[in-house]
Order: sequence, then C-alpha cells, then structure tokens
Amino acid sequence: MNPYGEQKSVFNRMGKMTVTTTNKHELRTRETRALLLDAARTIFARDGYEGSELGEIAALAGRTKGAIYAQFKSKEDIFIALVEETVCRYRAEMQERLAQSTTVAGNKAALRAVYLHSAEDQTWSLLLLEFKLFAMRHPESRQRLNNLYAGLFSEHDEDRFAAILGPAGTSEDAISRVIAVEALQPVISALVLEAQMKANLADKCVMAKVANRIFDALFDAPA
Repeated sequence: MNPYGEQKSVFNRMGKMTVTTTNKHELRTRETRALLLDAARTIFARDGYEGSELGEIAALAGRTKGAIYAQFKSKEDIFIALVEETVCRYRAEMQERLAQSTTVAGNKAALRAVYLHSAEDQTWSLLLLEFKLFAMRHPESRQRLNNLYAGLFSEHDEDRFAAILGPAGTSEDAISRVIAVEALQPVISALVLEAQMKANLADKCVMAKVANRIFDALFDAPA
C-alpha cells in the first residue's frame, strides 16, 4: 500500500501514462463520508427522516457531530446525498446490464431486472416516500428534490430512451418513455407502502408479479 495515499494510473492527451496520487487527507474524507452515509441510512430507516438526529448518525459512524458539518450542511443535505448515491448505484447496475444487451428486448429485460431489484429494497422505498411527504410541506426541500430529479430526467431524453427501449407508440393511450421511466420508482414506493398494511401484498412472489404487470403496462406500446 502506498503510504502517501492512493495512486491511479491515467493516460494524458499525448498517450503517455501519468500517475495521480490521492493524499491521506482526501482518503480519510472519503472514508468519513461513506461511514456517515451508511450510518444515516440505518438511522433514517430506524427512526424515520423527521425523527432522526445528527448526533445519532455521528455516533453510529464513530465520528463526531462536527464531522457531519464538515461534509454536510444539514440532515436534509445528508438525505439528498443518499438519494444521489442510490441513483448512481442503480444507474451503474443499469449500465452494466445494458452493456450485455444488443437488442431492444434485451434492454427492456435489463431495465425490468433493475426495477425489480429496486423493489426488493423496501426500506429505501419507504424512506424516499417519507421524505417526499416531508418535502411537500417544506417548499425549499421540495424544490431541492425537484432540482435533483430534473438533472436525472428531461423531456428531451425521449429520443434517447426510445432508442434504448423502442418507441412509445402514437396512439392516444401511449405513454412517453420518459414518463414511463419516471413512474417506476413512485409506483414501487406505493406498492411497498401498501405491502406494510396488507398481508396479501407482503409476499415477495406476489409483489414481483404485480411489479412485472405494472412494468408491462408502462412499456408495452398499445396496439
């Protein structure tokens, strides 16, 4: 292990290899951030968003409360960072699966697999739903969440999604690919919430069947 930090080999524009070094301070900062986010996810899941306290997050991470403020402005800031991290994780999984596909059918299967995988993370679905309810009552939080999603999806993405998933169709009942993709996570959150209240929906096999039907309804172009 390099005692001065982490080294990465990269190629410059001339094709020559150069080595960049991440110093110990940067490594510790990354480690602290990762620990705080992991702890925050646990505390949010245990106590809910509004019931969670920064001191509890810091204690679970083995850091001081000051370490939180060195990286995040507020509890909301931590949660938004968790949303970004989760989106990036599922996006990376999606890209990996798409890289193995060469057809529209294969691309749809890849999206379905990631969608069903996200449905298994019920704790996260409930936390995201809880934060959205909080944001509805707090305009600044709502705007911040909307800004985050605006950076993920745009109406201008329709052609890109159509190239990957096939065109949405032109009938009156057709749903644009952008709307279909955007609807996946909210629908999962609603299903997961209902599963907490109704035993017949709590079964994983039943949940998967319902989720598959919803996926088909969103992405199979109407005749």
